[in-house]
Amino acid sequence: MTTKTTRWLIAMLVALSMIAAACGGNDDDDTGTGEPAAPATEAPAAPEPEPEAEEPEPEAEEAAPQEPEPEESEPEEEPVFEPAPTEEPEPEIPLTATWRGVTADTITIGVTYLDMEQLVELGFSPATWGDQELVIQALADDINDRGGINGRQVEVIMDKYNPIGATEAEAACLRLTEDNKVFAILFGFLGPAEVANTCIVGTQETILVGGTITPDRLADARAPWVNERVTRDVSTGALFTLLDAEGMLQGKSIAVVADISAAAQLDEVAGLLRERGIEPVLEISTSSQVADLIAQNQEWSALAERIRAAGSDTLLLVGNASAGIENAALNGLEVDVWATDASGLGSNIGSNVDPESARGVITVGAMTGSQIYETDPRFKECLDAFNAKHPDIEIKHPDTLEEGEPLWFTALSGHCRFFQIFELLATKAGPDLTHETFAEAIAKIGEFSIAGQPYASLGTDKLSSNDSFQLLEQDPDLGARGQLVPIGPMRDATP
Repeated sequence: MTTKTTRWLIAMLVALSMIAAACGGNDDDDTGTGEPAAPATEAPAAPEPEPEAEEPEPEAEEAAPQEPEPEESEPEEEPVFEPAPTEEPEPEIPLTATWRGVTADTITIGVTYLDMEQLVELGFSPATWGDQELVIQALADDINDRGGINGRQVEVIMDKYNPIGATEAEAACLRLTEDNKVFAILFGFLGPAEVANTCIVGTQETILVGGTITPDRLADARAPWVNERVTRDVSTGALFTLLDAEGMLQGKSIAVVADISAAAQLDEVAGLLRERGIEPVLEISTSSQVADLIAQNQEWSALAERIRAAGSDTLLLVGNASAGIENAALNGLEVDVWATDASGLGSNIGSNVDPESARGVITVGAMTGSQIYETDPRFKECLDAFNAKHPDIEIKHPDTLEEGEPLWFTALSGHCRFFQIFELLATKAGPDLTHETFAEAIAKIGEFSIAGQPYASLGTDKLSSNDSFQLLEQDPDLGARGQLVPIGPMRDATP
């Protein structure tokens, strides 16, 4: 037993020493010299370290780094799905009737438009604006083809009015609000018919996108009201700022003449000049009505002598510039002519005005018709929408029209702005479309762009969208009766 035990222990020690040697150890030098032959007879134990010598495991360890590669690429795909939780709840909000003119499926709006045929007959426009109802319906259809506004389709009810007086405008207001119960009205009323805008936003408490906003009329408003133009004080301030930037303001002897529609702004305009160190040599407003050409000419005959006697070298026309432009030429006034309002210039110059009389008249405005037609992406959206519905009707470049050709471009670009503003605000208001949410949208919409206005914005205290200004000069050699051409850079006048 003792001998066997001794031999077993020796064999185990030798085997352990050989395993240790195979693992890289050198401690077997002192294992003893007594019985070296014994382990030789048990040599089968020697191969046992060989599995340790097989080193496939390090190779597997070297290959291991390749496995995480697909795991690293997977997290990169996860953000693609992150927006889904925020987008999914929107369709779950049920659409219901939220306000007069708003049902679960539709938003009914009224769109007024000018009786251009009547204006042509009266001599206030050189041509009609084409079929405005086709333009209006095409723009509404485009919104609906794109899914509507927050899931609701837009239905339009159109009403034509004559702006010479307020009678037709007030009747249109009642038809749209009382008979058809529209949610909002686009375009509103212009010219002498402007007073009827208070019928919309005041007595009828209906949203208006359009018209001309004045402090007095706004005070009577009981519904949200915005438009696409600027107030006269803002555009006049921009005119003076841009003239000053071009070195054209200082040293001028300026006579300020306001037409009857702008008489209330005469003091304000003169004050803006004084703020820039210019004292007007004359401040006066006319009293003759726009439609009474004989009375206008008689009044201007006497006024021209006063302007000449005052030593004026510049005539600043506030409001409708047609009478002032024509009579300055008829009475031989050798003055530079500036106009606060661009609306009566360009292709819209009155038919009673000799286009040559308006040569060189300087005003301020946003993009010209030529710029809009050629470069404005927001207008192109509306142009494409109309062309898709009426491929047989050509909307011509405004500078290529012959005298008397319909001004389709004017109708399309104008109505385009109203629809784009309304769509922006109604979308911002959300599915719960009411006067309150529409007013909140006005307050929060901030900066945006619409046709003809690369810089635009609205806010609680800013209800007119246009912030885009450049100096413009009337060129009678362009188009049928003249066009406004830029003479300075476009500026962003956002406060």
